[in-house]
Amino acid sequence: MFTGLQRVYQALEDAGVRDAVQDTLHLIDIYTGGAVRRAEMRAPLPDELTAIAAGRREGVPLEYLLGRASFMGLELECDRSALIPRAETELLVSVALDVLRARTPAGADRTRTRKGLEPVVSSAIESPLRDGNSPVELVEGDGLVVADVGTGSGNIAVALAWYAPEVRVVATDVSAEAVELARRQVARFGLERRIAVYHGDLFDPLDEAGLRGALDLVVCNPPYLPTAALAKLEDEIREHEPAVALDAGPYGMDVYRRLIKGAGDMLKENGVLVFEIGAGQERLVDRLFRSAEGYGTVRRHCDEEGRTRVISASKVHKTGHAPQSAVREADDACDVRPVR
Repeated sequence: MFTGLQRVYQALEDAGVRDAVQDTLHLIDIYTGGAVRRAEMRAPLPDELTAIAAGRREGVPLEYLLGRASFMGLELECDRSALIPRAETELLVSVALDVLRARTPAGADRTRTRKGLEPVVSSAIESPLRDGNSPVELVEGDGLVVADVGTGSGNIAVALAWYAPEVRVVATDVSAEAVELARRQVARFGLERRIAVYHGDLFDPLDEAGLRGALDLVVCNPPYLPTAALAKLEDEIREHEPAVALDAGPYGMDVYRRLIKGAGDMLKENGVLVFEIGAGQERLVDRLFRSAEGYGTVRRHCDEEGRTRVISASKVHKTGHAPQSAVREADDACDVRPVR
């Protein structure tokens, strides 16, 4: 959406329109059936605007300055302990929701789509944080169990639990600060009995909790940037967002290797691994799956620009052989799904 706004504004500005900002908003309002005029906004107070402007001058992202971010139609708490939730990661959640929907018995599907939903703004709920990794009593029932490894702010875990009310979610992060933020996020939406957040590296805390072979779905937005690429990032990202959530080693593959192997151990038979990748990394990921055991067909899912950004793979009975079908390379094999 923001790219479209920029294009409209730039075209009007280049044409010499006197008030390009006003006309941009007006044009978008018309194209969206009046969404701009219907949007409720509390204008920042003068002191707030001064602080925001000062922070932006220093390159601090708006989400950190405001303490909140929008993701999948949900208003989330946001601070420097985790990456800012980004619109491109909504494709990952969309693919995961499709997996959950396909595995829900006929007539029992209660998954919600974003179509027609107003953005959800939840007031914060003050709740003491649990120490360590004491298990959280999840809601009883036979709902699917989803793991969000490397949860960060908890945006993916919360979105999945919100839009798929039958699922139970376990989330992990290696950063204690990110775990605290994710737990506050869960409390913010009143999902404490459906989401448990653990402190630890990838699957380690879930293995310790006895969840080996018990997961229906594993979702992950891992670090995937090569170390050398960090220096080339925009200052706004490099200087303010946590490097641990970005740096994936010399080739950007470090976490992928461990994720693919670990998910194979933690998933049920026919369980699914879904994860985000960096642009142009599908061939490298293909090689990892070719040497992996226990996976069947591996699929790639593209954004609306045709770029592969999400990979999904189903676990099959371990035979010691490579996947039946590795990541497909033909353009027409890419599953392009608009975000719901």
